[in-house]
Amino acid sequence: MLRKLHSTPGLIAALLLVVVALTGSVLSVFPTLEQAAAKDAAGIDVATLAGRVSARVPGVETLVRQPSGTLVAYHLVGQEQRASIIDPMSGEAVAPYLPSTVQRWVKNLHRKLLLDDAGRVATGVGAACMLFIVLCGLTLLARRMGGWKHLAGPVRGNTLQRLHNETSRVALAGLVLSAATGLVMSLATFGLMPEGGGADPFFDVRPSAATTVALARMPALRAVDVSRLQQLKLASPGDPSDVIELETMDGAGAIDPATGTWLAYRALDGWQRLHATVRMLHTGDGLWWLGLLLGASSVTVPLLAVTGFLLWLRRRQGLPRLAGNAPAQDADTVLLVGSETNTTWGFAVALHTALTQAGLRVHAAPMNDIAARYRSARRLLVLTATYGDGEAPESARQFLAKLARVPTSTSMAFAVLGFGDRQFPQFCGYAQQVHAALSAKGLEALREPGTVDRQSEPEFLQWGEWLGETLGVVLNIHYKPLLPRTTALKLVSRTDYGADPQTLTAVLRFVPAATAKGWRSRLGLSSLPTFETGDLLGVVPPGGASPRYYSLVSAVSDRVVEICVRRLLGGVCSGYLTDLQPGATIEAFVRPHESFRPPTGSAPVILIGAGTGIGPLIGFIRHNAPPRAMHLYFGARSPEDGFLYGEELDGLVGDHRLRSLTTAFSRSVDRTYVQDRLVADAQRLRELIGHGAHVMVCGGRRMAEGVADAWERVLGGTGFSVAQLKTQGRYVEDVY
Repeated sequence: MLRKLHSTPGLIAALLLVVVALTGSVLSVFPTLEQAAAKDAAGIDVATLAGRVSARVPGVETLVRQPSGTLVAYHLVGQEQRASIIDPMSGEAVAPYLPSTVQRWVKNLHRKLLLDDAGRVATGVGAACMLFIVLCGLTLLARRMGGWKHLAGPVRGNTLQRLHNETSRVALAGLVLSAATGLVMSLATFGLMPEGGGADPFFDVRPSAATTVALARMPALRAVDVSRLQQLKLASPGDPSDVIELETMDGAGAIDPATGTWLAYRALDGWQRLHATVRMLHTGDGLWWLGLLLGASSVTVPLLAVTGFLLWLRRRQGLPRLAGNAPAQDADTVLLVGSETNTTWGFAVALHTALTQAGLRVHAAPMNDIAARYRSARRLLVLTATYGDGEAPESARQFLAKLARVPTSTSMAFAVLGFGDRQFPQFCGYAQQVHAALSAKGLEALREPGTVDRQSEPEFLQWGEWLGETLGVVLNIHYKPLLPRTTALKLVSRTDYGADPQTLTAVLRFVPAATAKGWRSRLGLSSLPTFETGDLLGVVPPGGASPRYYSLVSAVSDRVVEICVRRLLGGVCSGYLTDLQPGATIEAFVRPHESFRPPTGSAPVILIGAGTGIGPLIGFIRHNAPPRAMHLYFGARSPEDGFLYGEELDGLVGDHRLRSLTTAFSRSVDRTYVQDRLVADAQRLRELIGHGAHVMVCGGRRMAEGVADAWERVLGGTGFSVAQLKTQGRYVEDVY
């Protein structure tokens, strides 16, 4: 819901917000330019200034001090009124005052869209939308970062997500200040907020005598520094009843020309001071540096609008279109889905369709979107994958925290179905956590959590058969894997490692098939989907139903799709890929793998991999620019058989993108493994961890278990543990 509250106003008001923001950023430059051109009037009182100007500028009527400090005199030359810039030290007119027509036009566009009251209403609504969008976005960012205390930590996600969130975080304070002050000014314009002020201090006052005292000797003017002056209107020489009108930052009043003392004075009240402060904060007038900061924040709005729209579009394209999805409050059955790569949604769509055809009102949504209350729901069904070692998938990371805030209810029964890989110790571990949490809320469990191993269709259909019997309905479930749109890729080169063709490892490099030799390629353009090193390439082999995923060595900026594939005995997809020859094409898609990315900042990174697990790691090293301290521990069978990227690694060490390389070969004479090398380097590794190092592990499950055990030995006595580092986001794994 919060994401919708954030994105919907942004999508609707995007163009308005961009126009207002860009014009605001242009206006923010003028206070700085005016400040630079203004003459210094430090230490001068208004009486001295008025005396100098009246002596050197004949016919002066009014003196105005701009917020930038520029002094302008309005005076008569014959019957023509002119405006001149004044040098406060001499009182002389140094140049004509010509207000910028560009500034005036931009200001009208910013304030009222070149319209009248309708434009002012639109910009006021825009300010309210901006404030609401920014505050919602801040809350979403805090949730994504793991709480408010982690708000300043490294931002994870794909390139688009990081660009949007990092930009938001930098511009946040400026956008909140601009939007809030703009909203206050709009409310005051239409009388929805008091502006303050009482009776006119110039009303019904008369001078005491026909004679006048010199301006330079007037006590009321001598008591006011020029830096506080806003406007001084001199008495008309031909009108003995006229008075001197003075407006300052502190108040306004009338001065007797005969004595130079106050006839009437009214200090600014609280509302007037508030609006003056708000105007200064919004425009930067008088605070040129703040104006530049606000302008810089406003410049980010077009970028935020574009990246926000692309993220919204990507979410729309990534989620299935459910026919007949009932509103949350009208549904008798709620189906919540937790998925990392959207594959679980394929099962959810099949179940949703079958339940709907059976006459039930079903509402399906990501687990993160759990509502505080489902008014008509009698049952809750949860289909969730488990990410990593018992962790929540992307669309369910907020579920348990939100569930804890939901009022206790016993009105619904529930069932949980977990998806995972039985080879992992925490098989369907997150589904177990969800089941326990729902039970703790007092909901009735229809059965123990069901499990589906490696997206097994028979296991899913068996669970669906049980569900139909439990609900007393016939469920005709027809499962079809939900796959995103694929891209045709052409194999352009391969490098093989290993003497045995039945177990070889191949480094495969693809380019978009349609542009392999086309005009886009010649222009250096790419038609590849956006991806980063460490993301996953999904491939469905011919005749297969489910995709297989391979870590990407390359990033989209490389203009090539590179993966490492080891041929497995009986492996359908690995056999298919390693049989490919240059010129062959495949259909594939990219899945983001946001949790396996090098952290931002300059902290050291310890990379640990074995076999094809080196794939994303060497990609991280290739893109390590400017170089930060990266240390690689790599395990293979032997230097001659399985040492992937050996020559390239030497070069990466040579140009300092890789600080150190430590290898372990299990079929060599000394027969060592990466975990042995880690224990041997314990002292160095402890020092790196003490300096904030991050650990990234990529490889098979057994290797990852051995590496974790080795790290426990390395960290012994340091106060750190693998579990603690994982909690801090400093120990991440990509295990297959």
